[in-house]
Amino acid sequence: MRYLFLLRPEDGQLHALTDEERAALLGDFITWTQSLKTRGHLVAVERLKPTGGTTVRKKRDAIVVDGPYAEMRELVSGLFIVDAAGLDQAHALARECPLLTVDGSIEVREIDDFPIKP
Repeated sequence: MRYLFLLRPEDGQLHALTDEERAALLGDFITWTQSLKTRGHLVAVERLKPTGGTTVRKKRDAIVVDGPYAEMRELVSGLFIVDAAGLDQAHALARECPLLTVDGSIEVREIDDFPIKP
């Protein structure tokens, strides 16, 4: 089964880190990512830029590009796609994420087939 990990930093927590703390956290992420890869769990990983996102939506009859207007607690800083035997193993892998050491959270979502198979 494949799972999506959406990494959500705590409001302002990453900005409060010193340069040394930020470098250490990055090192921890590299180590964790390599560990996921070595154990055969890592499918994909992406880090999102902290600024510059926009939102595309339909308003009345027009397509509008604006934003982003998400609240800080809704922001996603990165994503991982992992292979796991089930939700329990996915949760165990997510508990290893270094973002938890700075009060962030990881949303775990099972990835479904698309198009949907009957």
